[in-house]
Amino acid sequence: MSSEKLITFKTSDGEEFKLNEAVVVRSEVIKNLVQDADSTSNVIPLSNVDGKTMTKVIQYWKKYSEEGVTKYQLKSFDQDFLKMSQSELVGVLLAANFFDDKQLKEEIIQEFADRIKAKPIEEIREVFGIVNDYTPEEEEELCRENACLLNDFIIFPLFPSYILFLLLFYFC
Repeated sequence: MSSEKLITFKTSDGEEFKLNEAVVVRSEVIKNLVQDADSTSNVIPLSNVDGKTMTKVIQYWKKYSEEGVTKYQLKSFDQDFLKMSQSELVGVLLAANFFDDKQLKEEIIQEFADRIKAKPIEEIREVFGIVNDYTPEEEEELCRENACLLNDFIIFPLFPSYILFLLLFYFC
């Protein structure tokens, strides 16, 4: 019988997940919760992570916790893992942010950047479902004011503020 400690998580939609402590300590938040939790507390509630998203996060954590996995295998895994809808990707990004998993956040932000790289503003708006409520004059003024951003990648004023912040934080 294994002496590995199991940690139970309960997501916002009531799903429960039991994981080895060795897998979940990738998250600084969970590591601290496990250390701070009293021994009578068996379940860690995750009020802002749903079951579908947690399943994806766990899939990522387990793969990166495996021993003997090559960089090539991880790269291949990442390519397959990131093949999800934009809404799923945002959910996993928010969960990675909540769990403070820097590596997962970086993978997802890079995926967002790759999805919009070298695309015209109109196509980016379509991909992200962004309605253009600027007049042509306002757009021209924003482009002049933010020329430094437009030289490297076109992101302003296309994203909700939390995505814009994360992209700017990691790439500037």
